[in-house]
Amino acid sequence: MERRNFLTALGLLTGGVLTGLRGSSLPSPDEVGYLDLPPGGDVWSVIRQQFLFPEGYIYLNCGGIGTVPLHVRSLYADMWNQMERDPGAGYDSNRWRQVKIDMAPMLGKGIKHSELAFISCATEGINIILNGLPLKKGDEVITSTHEHPAVYLPLINNIKRRGIVVKTFVPDIENGMNNLHNIQNLTTKKTRLIIFSHRTCTNGQLFPMKEIGEFARANGIWYGLDGAQAPGSAPMDIVDWKTDFYTFSAHKWLLGPKRTGVLYVREELLDTVETVTIGGFSSKSYNLAEGKLELLDTASRFEYGTQNPLLFFGLHESMKLISDLGLDRIKEYDEMLSEYFYEGLNRMPHVETVSPKERAYRTSMISFRIPGLKAGEISERMMQKGIKVRVVNESGLNAIRVSFHVFNNIDDADKALNSIDSIRA
Repeated sequence: MERRNFLTALGLLTGGVLTGLRGSSLPSPDEVGYLDLPPGGDVWSVIRQQFLFPEGYIYLNCGGIGTVPLHVRSLYADMWNQMERDPGAGYDSNRWRQVKIDMAPMLGKGIKHSELAFISCATEGINIILNGLPLKKGDEVITSTHEHPAVYLPLINNIKRRGIVVKTFVPDIENGMNNLHNIQNLTTKKTRLIIFSHRTCTNGQLFPMKEIGEFARANGIWYGLDGAQAPGSAPMDIVDWKTDFYTFSAHKWLLGPKRTGVLYVREELLDTVETVTIGGFSSKSYNLAEGKLELLDTASRFEYGTQNPLLFFGLHESMKLISDLGLDRIKEYDEMLSEYFYEGLNRMPHVETVSPKERAYRTSMISFRIPGLKAGEISERMMQKGIKVRVVNESGLNAIRVSFHVFNNIDDADKALNSIDSIRA
């Protein structure tokens, strides 16, 4: 299927994402005034200009790490200068709180900002969860075989330290609902925690998260999600999914500064997760002589020590861009690109897609492999043409992952497909 026919089939040339660039489907110039968008301007092209990618360079690895927009970098520099004129150990707590208030609805309805903690990255959040939960020898944890080391290493650490038992399921890319059944089949009376990726880092796979959450809640099992690959890419509702714990790095799809992470702990479980690491700003009061410690009654108890508030104030500005564009619009645009790319791969002989076969479980990250070639070689050859992708060696996939976000366009997808076509020939 040619480009125009494919886009028409998706409804993207007739009132959809592409023609909507100048229409009512996207924010008005007034709504994104900081981008200096002229009347009738192409929003996505202007957004593309907000990033430092050199001419001819195609960045298709937002799933690995994102990049900060120009207006955020400028504001960040101004704030840094202001902070250094009057150094201090504290920070503007009202503004810090406001970032959380604005973050909460991006994760779903009904989330309280008091359930959010600012941390460095998803890895730290997973460590807080796994090390803080009262797991003991013989307790079982269920996860998938497609997790990032950020999940596996803390799990292994707890196997060694506390003797927990970890059970894994192989994600089913043919039938997404089977992943619920896989988890149910692994569950026993000793199962204490189910934890896996919101979107897998290997192939961008979604799971039936709500159904898994309802199963976990009904059986008294804690439920956590590694959200590193999700916020900023699509709408979500972790409360509706019955999620107990959720953590992510904001330097990917939210386009925030590096070392900005968020941890969600359901209010009812704040006292269940032990604060293994604490310090200044974690407590209401303490008395060493009496051995008394009263922690904050919010998730801020997981924050401690001197912070770099500029990181999270910079994140706040990136969040404004994401909010102005709208998560529904971003999902539609990103997945228009990824679906075009996915269909292009499926038309190529000797190329195998390893992302979910069902549309409902695919996302803006698509993975593929070429039998007989090492993924590292494919990546190097694509990089020679200025196309940055990510090698996926996890779970022995020997695959390439391609991620599409707001700074990409259909030409990027075409050039990636042409590069792959020449490599596999």
